Amino acid sequence: MHPVKESNRRDLTFFEASSRNRTSLSRCLTGRQLSHGAGVRETKIEKLLSRRGFLGAASGAAVTSSAWSLAELSPFGDLSPGGTAADKPAGRIIDMHVHFDEKKPAFLDDLLRLADRMNLTACLLTPFAHRRVVADAAKQHPRQIVPFGFVDLDGPEVVRQVEELHSLGFRGLGELEFVKKPYNDPSYFPVYELANRYGWLVLFHTGIVLRKNFDEPEDVASGRMRPIHLEEIARRFPKITVVGAHCGNPEYEWAAEIARWNPNVFFDLSGSTLTKMHGRLAEFQRIFWWSALDWSVKTPDNDPSAFVKLVFGSDSDLSGVESVANQYRALFDACDVPERTRKMIMGGTVAKLLGLPE
Repeated sequence: MHPVKESNRRDLTFFEASSRNRTSLSRCLTGRQLSHGAGVRETKIEKLLSRRGFLGAASGAAVTSSAWSLAELSPFGDLSPGGTAADKPAGRIIDMHVHFDEKKPAFLDDLLRLADRMNLTACLLTPFAHRRVVADAAKQHPRQIVPFGFVDLDGPEVVRQVEELHSLGFRGLGELEFVKKPYNDPSYFPVYELANRYGWLVLFHTGIVLRKNFDEPEDVASGRMRPIHLEEIARRFPKITVVGAHCGNPEYEWAAEIARWNPNVFFDLSGSTLTKMHGRLAEFQRIFWWSALDWSVKTPDNDPSAFVKLVFGSDSDLSGVESVANQYRALFDACDVPERTRKMIMGGTVAKLLGLPE
């Protein structure tokens, strides 16, 4: 996924403005039966979820290191025998990439248990058809759930839907994907104009997408979702925080360079990247290379590390969130990411952008 933005120079900094305002193969997700008013097509959502399930299964299958214990892969259980409270993460984690799964009646209860165990806040990506359920849950559990809305950018009612999401207290959009035109097509600007007015975070899918049905035609193209298309959005709409899921896989260098010059652009490393790169994670030091420079672009907490342009996102079944967190930690170790920057990636940046209380 390749979301990229560049900030306009202005008196009020982007961060000041913002403060105001994987699974087992046997459990891969299948299609959702949604009705977004006049919005998202069922077949489109079926493909979206089956792809995500496949990626989650691939990530889960790759988590074989003995350091990742059974307890880490079972987020709803107690600590493993011999474990202590000290084994639990001390710092707050904010997951920018959690999909609401309405097919599981206990999903919200499971999420709350996971949130309590991991000290986790989930940016919950919610199909428009299920907006009220998640809005109510977020009001009851504001520390654990931050509501984000999924809309079809090509849908005829998308502007009205975005306005309604705002009225319900949603804090952003995502994960936007499967568009019929490149992300920077002017027909999508009315949605971005609203997001800019609201000072929202917007999560875009960037990069390659899987294909479910090999024998059926589909109007899907990864080239419409490249990070280069998001650069224009970031420049035109400087009050949007653009977050690109999957760091533009495989166009990591494009994604990083766009983030380098745009204070309102970040990426997560969800999906297959940390799985396929697990034996060569140190290569990310070449991609996020500018830490030693006198970097003039505003960053969260004035952090000089290039890696501060990353945020944590799991994009997995709830049972895989902790495994993805461990993959991030392996990246940190391989690239000698400073402790201060690790905390920003795992939650500090998004907390600052959303103005979340400690």
